[in-house]
Amino acid sequence: MSNQKVAIITLGCSKNTVESESVAGLFLKEGFDLTNDIFKSDIIVIHTCSFIKDARLESENCIKYTGEIKEKKPYLKIFVSGCLPQLLKNQLLQKYPFIDGCVGTGNFGDIVKLIKKDVFFKNTEIAGGMNDSSKRVLSSSLPTTYIKISEGCNHKCSFCIIPKLRGKYQSRSINSIVNEAKALADCGIKEINIIAQDTTSYGLDIYGKLSLHKLMDKLSQINDLKWIRLLYAYPSRINKQLLDVISQRENICKYIDIPIQHISKHVLKNMARPVNAREIVENIKKQYPDIILRTSIIAGFPRETEEDFKELVGFVRENHFEHIGIFGYSDQKNAKSFNLKNKIKHELIETRKQIVANAQFQNVLKNNKNKIGKSFEFLIENIAGKKAYGRTYFQAPEIDNNVFVNLQSNNIKAGEFKKIIVSGIKDYDIIAQLETEKKAGWKMV
Repeated sequence: MSNQKVAIITLGCSKNTVESESVAGLFLKEGFDLTNDIFKSDIIVIHTCSFIKDARLESENCIKYTGEIKEKKPYLKIFVSGCLPQLLKNQLLQKYPFIDGCVGTGNFGDIVKLIKKDVFFKNTEIAGGMNDSSKRVLSSSLPTTYIKISEGCNHKCSFCIIPKLRGKYQSRSINSIVNEAKALADCGIKEINIIAQDTTSYGLDIYGKLSLHKLMDKLSQINDLKWIRLLYAYPSRINKQLLDVISQRENICKYIDIPIQHISKHVLKNMARPVNAREIVENIKKQYPDIILRTSIIAGFPRETEEDFKELVGFVRENHFEHIGIFGYSDQKNAKSFNLKNKIKHELIETRKQIVANAQFQNVLKNNKNKIGKSFEFLIENIAGKKAYGRTYFQAPEIDNNVFVNLQSNNIKAGEFKKIIVSGIKDYDIIAQLETEKKAGWKMV
């Protein structure tokens, strides 16, 4: 069984990436080899997402594709893990009989043990719960990664099936997270992004009180970490202690991702979300103006009236958010919102999405213009010719816009941090120059 080549295909969000990296470490520990080439693999593991319809389609298309490969390589073993089998195991095995086994979200780590024992586990129980992420094989050569601090969710958002997929909220201990962060820093990681289904509920289950501020404080004491960024913060659980730590610690990015989903109390009530989202956001911006906010918004939720939508667009135009992820409502059979009446037609949902996007684009132009002439630290993610691509502290990996730096020399490499001066903008992106390459007489454009 040893020296078999394993290819892990990761679909979905950054939380899945962390899980795949953890399982990759287990495969190596048990004597398997890893490969990025699925055509040279003996085993393919597809770690799936099924949060929305498009994610399920992507997962199923990937399964179909690997099935075509297996027709030419009958010895190839295909395993499907994560959210899709957690939700639809029996239907999945019936629809794709070439699948050798499935594991859910909580027993993903068992896949190595079961394969090693040659126990191909179509009848293995699907479970939700916590996976160990302490032994990871990082999937990127860049000095940036994610740390997952908890599993599951206790909220009952009407559009969401995460509790069904991931189970109840389970926090990791502060010590385990800090030890993982130290190990990552020792490996050269400079930026960690804190993730969970809900980061701001951290500690409530194991310490009896909200403890994210304590965790962030401990992480900030790891000197080798330059950027610590907070994602997936549930609005009503952001407290002053957390905001103070973010504001005061130099290596914690002044950045919070707060998915508010909407601003109309009528819609938020139907979503089973905190109806005081406006108050929360306005208070943060008033008391902590230096903290950059990102959010996510759902347009076209069932029963969203024209007045609800106008209120949403008006709030977006107030320019509280540096970045907004805009999604159209997606029906899911297992979600409570599936049973709501007065559904919005797809065409209108798409129109409303575009209106929100147009409103936010004007904010982006204004915000980026205000950065011209200012200096920022810049993480180089890629270099192509005379251009470097990357991010600053106010841009999260994979989801936010980029900075493009015009180079005069080839004296830099991906993974380095450099000082830049913003010189212009192009659509959503920022144009800059290395501070060390600024020439006399150089003008802002």
